[in-house]
Formats: sequence, structure tokens, C-alpha cells
Amino acid sequence: MVRPFFIFGILLWCFACGEKSPEKADAIKINQIQLIGSHNSYKLPVPEGIMAQLQSENTELAAGLDYSHPPVWEQLAMGLRLLELDLYRDPEGGRFSQPLGQDFLETEALDSVKKAAFDRPGFKVFHVQDIDYNSHHPLLVDYLEEMKRWSLLHPNHLPVFITVNAKDDNYPERGLTEALPFDAPSFRELDQILREVLGAEKLLTPTEVTGSHPDLKTAVTESGWPSLDSARGKFIWILDEKGEKMEAYLSGAKSPVFFVTAPESHPMSGIHILNDPIEQQDEIQSLVSKGYLVRTRADADTREARSNETVRREMAFESGAQLISTDYYLPDVRFEGGYQVSFSDGGYWRWNPRFSVAAVNTELAEAPASRVVVLDTKTFHFGRAHFDPLVLDVRTQPEVDEGIIPGAVHIDFMQADFADKAKKLKKDEPVFVYCKVGSRSAKAAEEMKNMGFENVYHLEGGIDGWTAAGFPLSR
Repeated sequence: MVRPFFIFGILLWCFACGEKSPEKADAIKINQIQLIGSHNSYKLPVPEGIMAQLQSENTELAAGLDYSHPPVWEQLAMGLRLLELDLYRDPEGGRFSQPLGQDFLETEALDSVKKAAFDRPGFKVFHVQDIDYNSHHPLLVDYLEEMKRWSLLHPNHLPVFITVNAKDDNYPERGLTEALPFDAPSFRELDQILREVLGAEKLLTPTEVTGSHPDLKTAVTESGWPSLDSARGKFIWILDEKGEKMEAYLSGAKSPVFFVTAPESHPMSGIHILNDPIEQQDEIQSLVSKGYLVRTRADADTREARSNETVRREMAFESGAQLISTDYYLPDVRFEGGYQVSFSDGGYWRWNPRFSVAAVNTELAEAPASRVVVLDTKTFHFGRAHFDPLVLDVRTQPEVDEGIIPGAVHIDFMQADFADKAKKLKKDEPVFVYCKVGSRSAKAAEEMKNMGFENVYHLEGGIDGWTAAGFPLSR
């Protein structure tokens, strides 16, 4: 099991560039750090039969598609704070439910769960229709739910940036399924879904950054970005599209969710995507020095990993681009050389080398929540399933005899020896506390927090809410 409840160390860099050094955490701004994240974060391997066919037709194309990632929640647990999703429109559902790649497979292209998800209306997430369609979740809303649950479990996390490609490329010469174009109404629908699933409180939007300034460009170049602390626990969405699609998104958007990758002269200019840190090094450094955020890529099409060529990676680090995308935050064991993109401490975020710093301490890291975190049933279930916490039932023995959450430990909060028994538990492990309806667990969790337990959570609605949501008990 992955245990993400820890404090990340931070690598402190001194790189004189004429900026005043921040003295405390609330002075640090989000453009003054550097993050490593994943490219096409949703991606699973191309099915073997399809890959074999691609290799027979175009070895370079096949090699460029030969990578994959663990689930998004696991990437977040590892410390990645930059993700990427490719979206396809499917308003009626079923458009991509019968991949043409099935012809090259001996088994079904989609299992029953993914087939059902592809059949549902909604934005789909995958790389290329019919060929590279294999992803952890076909539906965007499932990624959003996963991100939200993870974020609720880690309220002090650094802001998570997500770039999005609105995919509508078509390949009629190959007979692939037609992708639908993105227009203004479809982008409004996308904004609405993000707000509804994640919640406005989980989003940092262009409107918030602009504030009282006439436009975003003026805000970021004159007043700068929000502080790092004010952006903790939030998601920042970036639309990686230019020209007509970018303008379609902006048309009629009174309060857009996405930052757009507009030219520097555009009033919505704030975040730029320059993917070649070698050829575009000077341009990236110039934009960073002016106050813009920049995303670049440390590698592409698996080339660097296969050759263990690190020049592009090092140039990405040196450029000061705040967001560095890679397919190899972990090395691919199939390739010699162990190519990997991480900072010298093995982590995935650090102080940006294009800014000077006198002293930044570990208070800038993702410290445990200072208070007990209240969880809804879905988030409690998600955390229990993925992060291996200690689940603690604080009800009476007769109540426990009627059913208990599987794997839970029982210590009766109403007994005089509760504190003595609780003190024997490991204080550095996350503890999920519950009772019948939430009253006793809230008190027990607060007491445990005062005892020095680092990460304490309690189930709102208790076991009654758990069973009402359809989750199981053991007896």
C-alpha cells in the first residue's frame, strides 16, 4: 500500500537573479517553485496485439506510444503535482465503445466495467481513438472524483496543476472513429462539470488571480501570483489549446475555470506552454523573469528514456519553467541507464532555481492538517481502500457486535481506559475514526489529535451513513 501521509523534504537552491528573497511561507508565490509531473497521466499500455501491429507498420510511432502510468491517485501520493488529461467529446455515449483495434486482439478490447463507462454520455479520457484508448478511467468525472477524494485527505497539499488537451483530431484515411469538435457550449459544459464535481473552493481560477486588475496579464506581471499557502488544497486547470479552440473557450466565459495558453500580448496571458527547453530556453527564462508560469517537457516520445539522454531534462530544470512534464518520474526497467526525472533529493518539487532564497524551512512542505479532518462516506471509503490507515471504531461492544467496518480496530470511547489504549497506537500513521453517527468519533478524534497523532480523520454520519451509502460491514 502507498502511504502518502508524510512531509516532503524541500531542496533549497540559491540562484541569484535580483529578486527579493521571501522571508516566510506566506511570501512564497506559486511561480517561485518548480514541480515535476506526468505527461498523459491517465495512460495505460497499448494492448499487445495493437502494439504488435503498430510496430509492423511504424516502429517510431509504436515506440512513441510505449509508456504508461500508475493511477492518478498514486501519482499524487508519490508527490507529483502536475497532471495531464486528453479529453474527447461524447455527449450521447458509446461513440468510442467499439475500438477498431479489436481486430488485432484475441480478447475483448474493453472489460465490462470500462465498456459500461464508454457507453455513458460524458467527456472521455484517452490518447488516440481506436488505437491508444486504454486508460485508468474512460470518464472524466471518475478522475475528478479521485482527485477530489485525494485532496480532501490531504488538505495542505501544494496546488495541483492539470493541463488539458481538447482532442478532435481525425484520421479518415485510417478509418478511425470520428472525434467531435469542441465549441463554446461544450467548453461551458466542461467548466460546469469541474465546478460541480470538485467544488468552487477547490479551484484557483483566472478571475481570482486577476482580482481588481484590468486583466490577468497585468495581475501576474505587476502584482504576481497568489501565495503558495493560499493555493494549498486547490487545483489549477490549464487549457493546452491555441487559436480557434482557445477563442471558443474564452467566448462567453464570464468566469472561466481554465487558464489559457495565450500569446504574451493577450490580456489572458498568464501561463505558457513551451515544450522544448533546449530550443526555447531563452524564451522560457524571459517569460519566467516577467512573472509568467511556464510548462515544459523533460522528454518526449520515449526517446530520452531509451538513450538515457539527459540534456533536455537538465535544460528543463535550468530554464526555471515551473511545471516540468515527463513520462519517467520513475525509471522504465526495460531501458538501460535508468533514465528518471526527479530532483537531486529524489522528490518532485523544489524551490525554483531562477529565484534567490535566503532561508526556506520545512514548514513549506505538506505538513499534516493541524485539526481533525472530517470525511464524507465516499472519501472515507476511498482513503481506507487506497492508503491503508488504521480504522478505529469507538462504539460500545454491543454496537460492534451488530457489525463493524471490515478491518477496524475497536476501542470504546466511553470507557475510562480509552486514552491508555489509544496511546499504544502508532502516532505517525493515519487514523480513521468512526462511531454510530459521528458525535463520539469527533470527540475521540480530537482527543487523539491532542495526544500527538499526526493525521486524524473522522467519519461524518458515522457507520449509519456508511451503511446507508451501501458500503459493507463484517459481523
